[in-house]
Amino acid sequence: MKKLVIMITAVTVAGMSLAVMAGSKKQGEKCFSDSECEFNLQCSDGACVKKKEFDFGSSGKSGKPCNNDADCINSGKCVEGRFGKKVCSGN
Repeated sequence: MKKLVIMITAVTVAGMSLAVMAGSKKQGEKCFSDSECEFNLQCSDGACVKKKEFDFGSSGKSGKPCNNDADCINSGKCVEGRFGKKVCSGN
C-alpha cells in the first residue's frame, strides 16, 4: 500500500511538471520543437514564431529568414534561432 501511494504521488508530480513545461516559450525564444512554444506559436528554424493562421497583417513573413529588423517590417522582430539562423517572429 505504501509503495502504491508513493508511485501515485510520483506520477502526479511528474505530470504536473510536464504540464508546466509544455508550451511555455514566448515569441522570439529559442526552441527545438513546436510543443515548446505557446499555443499560437510554432518553432521555425529554432525560434518560436507566430503560426500562419494567427499572423494577421504581417505580409506572410513570419518564420522567414532575415538579417535584421528592417527585413521584418510589419512582421515583428528578427530573432536568432538555432545555429545562428535568424527569422521574423511575427506580429
